[in-house]
Amino acid sequence: MPVPSDPARACGRSPFLAHWVGRALRHRVRKSFNRIRISGSFPRLEPGQGIILYANHPSWWDPAVFSLIQQHFMAERPGFGPIDAQAVRKYPLLQKAGFLPLDGSSPRSIRQLLISSSVIIDAGGAFWVTAQGEFTDARARPVILQPGLAHIVRRSPQALVVPVALDYTFGTENRPDIAIRFGSPIRDCAQSIRALSADLARTLEEACDDLARQVVMKDEEAFTMLLDGSSGMGGFYGPVQRLVALVKKRRHEPSHARH
Repeated sequence: MPVPSDPARACGRSPFLAHWVGRALRHRVRKSFNRIRISGSFPRLEPGQGIILYANHPSWWDPAVFSLIQQHFMAERPGFGPIDAQAVRKYPLLQKAGFLPLDGSSPRSIRQLLISSSVIIDAGGAFWVTAQGEFTDARARPVILQPGLAHIVRRSPQALVVPVALDYTFGTENRPDIAIRFGSPIRDCAQSIRALSADLARTLEEACDDLARQVVMKDEEAFTMLLDGSSGMGGFYGPVQRLVALVKKRRHEPSHARH
């Protein structure tokens, strides 16, 4: 089957809706978190090369984090990722924003996802997947991945395959931080499905372990800021903080860590 030059059109994605959904997700993340930080380097992509980014799945917020990374590092590439088919039936516009319906109990649905992923990746798009398949604590070991990921990778051996570790933690602020780490890209995608799946899991686990160490040790130098969110008490106390700063003729600084 020839590969369409526009994977967005082939998979029913509307660039207009995807743009506005992305803006809405960015706004919601900014209001809900203190800061979003990156560890590790985003890999270099060749022109027209597809990319598969697979992550652990610690939170409901993971797809929103994917959207932020997509906007920051790959704004020119269409991004897609699977989502529960029931959510798409309830909110059909999600598919127009790049979410692909997946019913894990349906072989037909799984086959369709494999086909769609190949179309997207081979046409130079970005394909996101929370590879654990269910919500799993960021520090649960070993990292166990769903077998479908290895099949997706094997179908597009020219793609860049990157593990992404995610972590959500509370610190000095009333809103949590999001920490993200890009792991080492997978180099050998021509292995057997079993060996490839083990390699994918091992590499993601290494990225998760490195990120956990940096978060626990509060290694600020390991991170760069992706998005500065909302700090301070918020609610009733936010205006009180501003009033006190005005009365004392000093700059209002809502962050507790900077006091």
